[in-house]
Amino acid sequence: MIKKWFNQSIFYVIISLFFSLLLFLVAKATTYNASGTQLSRVTETYSHTIKSVPIDIKYDTNKYFISGYSYEAEVYLTSTNRIKLDSEINEDTRHFKVVADLSNVKPGTTNAKLKVVGLPRDMNAAVNPKNIAINIGKKASKTFKVKSTISPDQVADGYKVDSVDIGVSEVTVTSNESTLEQIDHVEAIMPSDKVLSSDFNGTVNLQAVAADGTILASIVDPAKTQIKVSVKKLTKEVPINLSVTGVLSDKLSNINYKLSQETVIVSGTQEELDATDSVEGTVDITGVSKDISKTVSLSASNVTIVPQTVTVKLTTTKK
Repeated sequence: MIKKWFNQSIFYVIISLFFSLLLFLVAKATTYNASGTQLSRVTETYSHTIKSVPIDIKYDTNKYFISGYSYEAEVYLTSTNRIKLDSEINEDTRHFKVVADLSNVKPGTTNAKLKVVGLPRDMNAAVNPKNIAINIGKKASKTFKVKSTISPDQVADGYKVDSVDIGVSEVTVTSNESTLEQIDHVEAIMPSDKVLSSDFNGTVNLQAVAADGTILASIVDPAKTQIKVSVKKLTKEVPINLSVTGVLSDKLSNINYKLSQETVIVSGTQEELDATDSVEGTVDITGVSKDISKTVSLSASNVTIVPQTVTVKLTTTKK
């Protein structure tokens, strides 16, 4: 009896040890997996490239005028915090800036280093380009006349500029002293996508230009103005060439004709007008036995004729 009880006790001890070991291994594996998951989350890195980030240039705006530089840069962001990264990607919630500090730089051309400032913790950034060239000059202002020259490319075929009315005659231009000396006038610039086939009335930008039309870096005040451009069709006055067809009545000896007008106005491109010396009309005298007036249509290649018809008065002479 004692032996049997002893054997059963050993059996239960072995079973208990087995399950204890099994529970230990399971707990160890769970702890390891949890630790591995936590480590993976800590070391995971997110990244994003932001294009066209404005460059904030620090300089004495009262004393100097800067030009010739890039206005935007590209920033490559990395972070282990996805929420922070998304916040910096969004322009409305962004904290960082790209800055070029010219506080202690003298006039001339300088190679300014770009820095990313205001970046939250747990984030890194790289900016491209790392440096930008900037021209620095002493600030100056001067008054210039405003002109407007409409490019032939901005006038539709068959039209020409009749008149231009600009809202302002003079403006103040601010730039560096060297650039200011190169400015010839201020130009009222028509929108590049505008081709005139009718009158234009709108607001346009003002830009300082050299005598050869080169746009120069400057601040124009005011920066915009109202402009009215009137255009009209290219026209030409040409004679009517009237042809008489048909059979003269045997009761008549002759028929004379007189046009209600001798010339008409034609419109078209300059090339088409140059090729047009007259317009054609034909009157048929078949069956005419007495004085009569007829309407005759006029024609010519590739041009518009005004008026398109004329009246021909036929005067008969009997035998």
